[in-house]
Amino acid sequence: MNISYPTIRLDSSGLENGKFSRPDPAVIYDHLMALAAGDAFDAHVFASNIALAHFLGMDAPGRGLGLPSQALHLLLDAVFPGSGIHADPVLSAGEDAIEEGDLRALLLSGRAKIHMAEEWMAAIVARACQRPNHLWQDLGLRNRGELSQLLNRHFPGLAKQNLRDMKWKKFFYRQLCQAEGVVICKSPVCDACADFAVCFGAEDANPLLSFKN
Repeated sequence: MNISYPTIRLDSSGLENGKFSRPDPAVIYDHLMALAAGDAFDAHVFASNIALAHFLGMDAPGRGLGLPSQALHLLLDAVFPGSGIHADPVLSAGEDAIEEGDLRALLLSGRAKIHMAEEWMAAIVARACQRPNHLWQDLGLRNRGELSQLLNRHFPGLAKQNLRDMKWKKFFYRQLCQAEGVVICKSPVCDACADFAVCFGAEDANPLLSFKN
């Protein structure tokens, strides 16, 4: 997928002429968290993803997040009021991957139905699933535990179905395949499957972003 992004402007120290071509993600993260309103964990997730989009060389955060500019501005106004972040209002979320819409629908089928944040989170998680690392890494999080916290908080109806703590990306795609009647498992019993270690076990790795705390 070809992604292009406009420059993001931030009123924050460390920015030359108020602009970054390749900004320091820690500056963006700290800037956003200093303005965070509402739930601190949700703010951390959103700030991490916006910062990660720039760390990866993406100029338009909405496309990195799977959000059109209008939705991104709603998110920023609600979670980071006064952030000074600007994105071109005509930009879309970019083209979906083949299964991306199905992933959003899967997540929202188990949503907590508490807040608009669930729709933003569903788009962000579905877009991150298209990247190659562990899902928690591609969401800019510190560890897998934060991803589990996110999913149990916002999509409990889906998260509770992961009874054996399968790797989340594997679990999502298995759920999609089962819904379509597609058999992807090599064995009907997970413990006897040659791919057990691929689907289960630790996701030890370094985070893609570095945080002070």
